[in-house]
Amino acid sequence: MPPACRVRHDVTVSRPDVPPDVSEAARTVSGATVTVLFADVEGSTALLERLGQARWLQGLAGYEALLTDSIAKHGGTLVKALGDGHLLAFPSARAALRCAIDVQRALPLDVAPDLRVRMGIHTGEPAVREDDLHGRTVVKAARIADLARGGEILVSSVVRELAEADEDLGGELWFEDGREVELRGLRGRHLVMAARWDPLARSALRVVIADDSVLVRDGVAAVLRECGVHVAALAGDADSLYREVERHRPDVALVDIRMPPTGTNEGLVAAEHIGRDYPDVAVLVLSQYLELAYALRLVEDREARRGYLLKDRVSDMDMLLDAIRRVANGGTVVDPAIVEGLVSSAGAAGPLARLSAREREVLGLIAEGLSDAAIAERLGMAAADVEAHVEPIFHKLGLDDEDTSHRRVAAVLTYLRATALR
Repeated sequence: MPPACRVRHDVTVSRPDVPPDVSEAARTVSGATVTVLFADVEGSTALLERLGQARWLQGLAGYEALLTDSIAKHGGTLVKALGDGHLLAFPSARAALRCAIDVQRALPLDVAPDLRVRMGIHTGEPAVREDDLHGRTVVKAARIADLARGGEILVSSVVRELAEADEDLGGELWFEDGREVELRGLRGRHLVMAARWDPLARSALRVVIADDSVLVRDGVAAVLRECGVHVAALAGDADSLYREVERHRPDVALVDIRMPPTGTNEGLVAAEHIGRDYPDVAVLVLSQYLELAYALRLVEDREARRGYLLKDRVSDMDMLLDAIRRVANGGTVVDPAIVEGLVSSAGAAGPLARLSAREREVLGLIAEGLSDAAIAERLGMAAADVEAHVEPIFHKLGLDDEDTSHRRVAAVLTYLRATALR
């Protein structure tokens, strides 16, 4: 946000994060067809009076931080901020709608429950004058936003047509029947409709698939699409994988370890770069060979959202889908073949020596990424009996002070390190 913006009730808000200069932002969309989004907090003056200045500013700061993150995620540009109103520009209707929906989903649940934001979206070719965007496109987006209620996204007929023609948006949102309205200052009547989405459900998982074999990546993509997974892009080498992740920001990247040019560990290196630069993107590495050192290296530097599977698992679509969902939801997945080999090996080294045979078996299933309920089903035990084994495992491995999710990941890493050295 700008270093300081004046809100409508004459309160100056200090903002530490300075975006690109407005003139630069304007020039990036000059002469181009763009989708303009106008966002405005509903009833801001009344909110200030009801909440008090400190609470109002806290909520506004949370909203603006969320908006800034979502703009960056979807490739947009903040053109200007006027008080609690923001003019944004996006390269596509898809990007603008995804940004708008992300913000509306998060606001009442996580960030600023007192703030309700109304949004208007229109696509056109705005004019640039005096380092700002002007013209009918901007005015129409603002007038459409004026018609919206808090928490609502209204769009023009052009935006709806572009969205409905975009396969990437299939199933993510829908539109109510439009209504013809007059927009203040604009001639004629205009068709406006509300964008709708399920506020409790996330859209289909979005993945990028990287493999140097066209048959493998196309085959996996075809099967995943049939299962309702959105395949955002395909890549044949590590460089193109990284570009596609940067462009699409998927939920999960499926990565072959061995890719061009050397066919050794380019995929693993790319996975590490993704983990560092895009921590919200989960990575599931697929390998033709059982390579324990790679599995350990993959998960050791990350607390979660990482997995390692043999390519043979691709033919078991239930297992592959389960692994994709688990890493997308923050879990760690290790191929059962690795765990099975380690569990069946004689003896236990290091901290594992303190575990009973049954506890090592349970820990092995934790290493596969299974929940307590799934472990109970696998072993034919009651869920309470599994819980009775899990707590002593954490205690014997010295993980009493960690929270539950961290303890599971730390236990997996302890297990892998200890068994890898045998």
